[in-house]
Amino acid sequence: MRYSVLATAAGILLLLGLSALAFGLTDTDIDYLATQNFARDSSPLKGLSPKEQARLHAIIVDATTSGDSAAQAKNVAEAMAAFQEHQRWEETHPGQLWDSPKRASQIGVAY
Repeated sequence: MRYSVLATAAGILLLLGLSALAFGLTDTDIDYLATQNFARDSSPLKGLSPKEQARLHAIIVDATTSGDSAAQAKNVAEAMAAFQEHQRWEETHPGQLWDSPKRASQIGVAY
């Protein structure tokens, strides 16, 4: 009984910790992106998936570029260019996601 209570408590703490790590863009990120010509209501930002938002946040707060604004801006610009390419691909392939595994029927493989 005592171990099950401890295991439950540990599980709850683990879930709370993981959910704290699962976030998208913060207001500070949005403010930084505005300085890079990506307004809050721009289509590239509105089209970001949660995974892309988390990746972009990580790039913005990356400690290795925190003292180098040119490197930070370059990394953000490259990421946004890649994300925009993903969005364009999905527009030309309705109903598909750029990073989803291809089914055999989609790539011409017969069973």
